[in-house]
Amino acid sequence: MVHLVIAFTIGGIAILSALLFWFMPRLTRRDLYFAVTVAPAFRDEPEGRAILSRYRAELIFFSALALVAFVAGIAWLGVGFVSTGTFLQLVASFIAFYRARQRVLPYAVPPTTIREAELHDHNRIIPGGWMTASGPFILLAACAGYLWIRGGENPTPTDLDGHRLSVYLVSTAGILASLTLILYGLAHWVRPVHAGGDEGARELKFRKIVSALLLVNEYFITLQASWIMLVPRRGDLTIVALLPLVLVFVLVVIVMLARLGQGGSRMPATVQTRIPSSSAPVGDRIPDRYWKLGVFYFNRDDSAVLIEKRFGLGYSLNFARPTAWIILLLLLMGPLIPILAHFSRFLPKLGVH
Repeated sequence: MVHLVIAFTIGGIAILSALLFWFMPRLTRRDLYFAVTVAPAFRDEPEGRAILSRYRAELIFFSALALVAFVAGIAWLGVGFVSTGTFLQLVASFIAFYRARQRVLPYAVPPTTIREAELHDHNRIIPGGWMTASGPFILLAACAGYLWIRGGENPTPTDLDGHRLSVYLVSTAGILASLTLILYGLAHWVRPVHAGGDEGARELKFRKIVSALLLVNEYFITLQASWIMLVPRRGDLTIVALLPLVLVFVLVVIVMLARLGQGGSRMPATVQTRIPSSSAPVGDRIPDRYWKLGVFYFNRDDSAVLIEKRFGLGYSLNFARPTAWIILLLLLMGPLIPILAHFSRFLPKLGVH
């Protein structure tokens, strides 16, 4: 039963990922096409439509190959291979995206040299302020305190032993810390494409909604961790109950952000502004050379830590900034700490010290 729920959830997320990649070229800013700065009208021209058609055909082809590899892996390696389903789909989608990007590059144009900057902080980006943002840490600390106090009365309050429980708490805290840094960054470390006007207002609303979704994700992670640690001998029930909620949450996030468009570009404008046809495309005001493979941003001259994705919904990290690597390392604590802890206990059994 549990394996079926896991397979259903992973498969559902992979399908949602493929659908998102299918529509993504129409969800980004008009002057960014497959992560390349182009004229705003290019994607509706014959060349742009032909590139999109071929991209979608290849997306179907590579997704089908990913599905075959997924089924073959389960048949060969068993249910442990289920967790790779989403990764295989991401690889397949990236291949189709990268090939389309190579076809768009000959049509690239330089972005405008005009830069815009915010002259004030948006402290109300985070819903409810920092009191609400601290909630997940308070809940996790309360859960840990309860387990510590009850430890003397009941040495095994959950199916997790003391060592595994500590590892799980630390890894969860690391993930929450990384998400909280991103929350702070959305208010202070973002370089907006448009700092004012109607476009700036839509972009600001997009940042607020992304912050709200991120905060909801933090509470979901904390409640999930608390349930796993506090409810004894209910591991299978926990998985069956929580995994479908993960699928629903991912679906809600995709639908909400897709309706807005990247940076709020699909939101209706209150004031229609006409851009002169002779003006250079805005894009994200960044030369294409700073985007490696179209998805990784590295620019030492940019002080921003978070930058709008060129092909996707949300924000990417500026890997030229040390803070970005701190966020990434904290985020990786979730899967890495349990793995390292497992090997640290397993190696002495093999005589390795």
